[in-house]
Amino acid sequence: MTTPISQDPGGSVLGFHYPLPVNCKTECYLPVPIGTSTNIQLTQNPFCHCVIPNIIKDQDFVDRLQEEILDLTFSEKNNDLYKFHQSLEDLKVIESPLISRLRSFIYKDLLKWIQEVTGIELNNNVDMSCASYRYTDILLCHDDELDDRRVAFIYYLVPKSWREEDGGSLDLFCVDSKGEPREIVKSIHPKRNTFVFFEVGPTSFHQVSEILTEDKTRLSVSGWFHGPPVYRPPAYVEIPPSPQPYLSIEEEEFYSWINPLYLDPETQAEIKDTFKEESQIELHCFLQEDKYEALMTVLKSKSDSQWKKQGPAHKRHYWSLDNESPDIVQSCVRFLQSDAMFLVLSSLTGLRLHELAQVSDDDDSDDECDNKKDTKGQAMCRSVVRRWTHGCYTLVHDSDIESGSWALDAVLFIDCDDWKPEYGGVTSYIAKGEKEELLSVCPKANGLALVYRDTETCKFVKHLNKLITELPNKCFYDISSVYYE
Repeated sequence: MTTPISQDPGGSVLGFHYPLPVNCKTECYLPVPIGTSTNIQLTQNPFCHCVIPNIIKDQDFVDRLQEEILDLTFSEKNNDLYKFHQSLEDLKVIESPLISRLRSFIYKDLLKWIQEVTGIELNNNVDMSCASYRYTDILLCHDDELDDRRVAFIYYLVPKSWREEDGGSLDLFCVDSKGEPREIVKSIHPKRNTFVFFEVGPTSFHQVSEILTEDKTRLSVSGWFHGPPVYRPPAYVEIPPSPQPYLSIEEEEFYSWINPLYLDPETQAEIKDTFKEESQIELHCFLQEDKYEALMTVLKSKSDSQWKKQGPAHKRHYWSLDNESPDIVQSCVRFLQSDAMFLVLSSLTGLRLHELAQVSDDDDSDDECDNKKDTKGQAMCRSVVRRWTHGCYTLVHDSDIESGSWALDAVLFIDCDDWKPEYGGVTSYIAKGEKEELLSVCPKANGLALVYRDTETCKFVKHLNKLITELPNKCFYDISSVYYE
């Protein structure tokens, strides 16, 4: 026999575990509980948010609601920003009895109360879906601000046994003077039958931390309340580091680095034919073995203090090495930025990266290629030495300093033997505004990955998840160079 849904004296479809303090508007967003009997937290730091624990009185309803949600069809969502499973249909159109009653509760009781307590004008447009986060799933840093979204919400249906070390927390970021996320200042850990909401705005940066448990699922109902759009200040635009012209190095130094196979004219011709056809190629064993081993040894010996964290979190998170140390690492960077390297890359790709490069009549000859670049100038290059550890990634964003120009990406991978795509760390290329992946590059030790991209192609490095902590070194390195004709 079906148990009737609890109702409060006011006639709500679902009764709150305690009366919501709808008369607390003057105390809104104080960083203290609103009433000792409720434990409702309305807080303004780092941005306005609220936590309502044990929100629904009828625990049997909560259990049966979960069963009903688990009967829905879920599909995987996977891109640069996130990896999780989401209900295939918006809960607006689901007519199953318990989901319908939850929807009515959110659309009527909660919408009215949130509008009352926050003073935010809301309309009747509410988005609502179910999300299932499993082992290594994540939602990286973003601000949720899109069109007329005004308030985001999450209702947790995690197991009662969920612990802080299981991950899946809602992490809130403070911002710097440029309005960009600086660091996590609060983590709200999932708890069954808890409802969380926060105001969506230019500084509402947040993330769902990686799921670290293999035997539990972070199940939730989430969405947005909509209202009239508000002003959003222009986003800060980064100034990219300037690329530099090629360097002159001693001939002997250059030859000491490169595998002589890639200096052979027949090999170069074969590689160029493949590259012209596919605009990408991976060159195995690119460095001479002794140099590669020495380079790897020095990189692994670098202390944590020598690596600088690169952000902000809504664009990237990895570690870079400064350019000051006069060791084999900088010698390798000079090799990659040398005039001889520009010339070799011209021979391998057919691109005009050096004035001495021999370009055949059919290289870069059609009208499309003639029109794809602005005025030709001296070829330039920019390089960075990076360390990739658990939690590192890069994201596609509107002000991406890497987009907007035709360029040759050349990434030299180090200390990543037997790397698997499921670890993360894969570089993905996509067309702007599209979901379909054009190309993915998995790290291969001592491999040089060459990819020629146009102005409509974006790239990102997929989040490195907990699986890499099981590896001996728990990280890998690369030297990423970008060449411009």
